[in-house]
Amino acid sequence: MNVQVTSDAFADVQNGYDFYELQERGLGTYFSRCIEQDLKELRITAGIHRKIRGYHRVNSQIFNTILYYRMDQNTAIVMAILDGRIDPATRDRILKNRR
Repeated sequence: MNVQVTSDAFADVQNGYDFYELQERGLGTYFSRCIEQDLKELRITAGIHRKIRGYHRVNSQIFNTILYYRMDQNTAIVMAILDGRIDPATRDRILKNRR
């Protein structure tokens, strides 16, 4: 399975990196590496995850982060990579704007 990450989702990872790096030096790098691993795993598991608001969602294995993606034939298109603790209304607004 192919995995494509949108520019918005890359920006989400950068925001997460910045947040965690402020918490502790090096933690942002660890966050980014964990997300990379989650994306590699998605190549194997894409399409099996529960849907919310029209997107499949998969939890990051290490951080409280959720990857939201859509399937397009043999490609998982990652539309958002969001902190799992955000307000559901905020999450829904973000996902609606990324269609």
